[in-house]
Amino acid sequence: MDPWSDLLARANAERTLAAEGRWDELAASTAERVRIASTLGPAPIGARLTLEALAVVEQELTATLEYQRAQTRRELGGLHTGRGAVAGYAAAQAGGPRRWVNDRA
Repeated sequence: MDPWSDLLARANAERTLAAEGRWDELAASTAERVRIASTLGPAPIGARLTLEALAVVEQELTATLEYQRAQTRRELGGLHTGRGAVAGYAAAQAGGPRRWVNDRA
């Protein structure tokens, strides 16, 4: 396999990692792919179709990452709105035990 096709295969594998939410593996794989790409010289003319396919996969990866980032922001924003309820529960617990039954009667 030529190095350009190898980069495409790695990017396709990263697309799968992103779709499955395997972020640590995705980060490591992307770093390795960037490292490999940096060792290559200019692409030969015959690699044009492979590089065009690689650009499409890169766009899909970017779109997936942007979507997941937005999802994470929404989730984190939701955590902030729940703080009032948590504070209410904490205040209720701080009051000490309550006697619900009058055992002195």
